[in-house]
Amino acid sequence: MSIGSLLSLNVLTPEGSILDEEALYSVNVPLADGCPIGIKPGHAPLIAETIQGPVRFRSLDGENQIELHAGVLDIRDNQVIILTPGKVSATPLEITEESENDYDRLMTSLIEKLDLNQN
Repeated sequence: MSIGSLLSLNVLTPEGSILDEEALYSVNVPLADGCPIGIKPGHAPLIAETIQGPVRFRSLDGENQIELHAGVLDIRDNQVIILTPGKVSATPLEITEESENDYDRLMTSLIEKLDLNQN
């Protein structure tokens, strides 16, 4: 499998990108319907709601994971993008009006981008 046919994973928060991985063989994301989704190169385009939980990804170096809050998953052209308020930490996430506005702007940007790609 060539590098061009592998997955990339980008996790975006209102503060910016917190994870940017290339050359992945698979990504596993927990979805809001209660089942995780396994993503491999060539996966069909998809937009779905995620729940809080571990996102696992496998590369040549082995398997890694990141624990994320609920968000939105976008799969397109071997690119996996997750929009989320951030990583799960030992301290509870404080949701402020400013962070909600930032998240809303991020979601609006994604929707506009997806609309542009549809035309």
